[in-house]
Amino acid sequence: MTGPPAHSFTVTAARQKVKLDSSGAAQAPFTVTNTSAQTRRGRLLEKPRDPAKPEWFSIVGASIRDFVPNAPQEIVVQLRVPPGSSPGSYSFRLDAVSEIAPDEDFTEGPSVAFEVKSPKRKKPFPWGIAIVVGGVVVVILGAILVILLS
Repeated sequence: MTGPPAHSFTVTAARQKVKLDSSGAAQAPFTVTNTSAQTRRGRLLEKPRDPAKPEWFSIVGASIRDFVPNAPQEIVVQLRVPPGSSPGSYSFRLDAVSEIAPDEDFTEGPSVAFEVKSPKRKKPFPWGIAIVVGGVVVVILGAILVILLS
């Protein structure tokens, strides 16, 4: 009797949540470690959770690499959320899959969340205040002119 297949990789996330900058970009660091006794070639896959879009994510560096035993590698996932994307909470994970037996030897990483915020709207120029201030200035100048001329 055989048990479930052993997984060659562990995947951990440095943070459970990342913050997008004003351009909609962020980097999410993960650590992937080969826990087997042999060097393994692994494929790294970004797995967005709906409604996040796959094109928002990319791995910095090669997505297929060799992992020596017990040597952690830092993997960075780059996020680029385009302007106009729907505001809301999103998440994704990083998976590591063995190139030798991808259907049996894979590890799903932990979810990392991020928030897409509504774009900040510019406040319109306060024309009403400018008109009132301008009117007050005209009245004061008129009063000064009347006083000087009388």
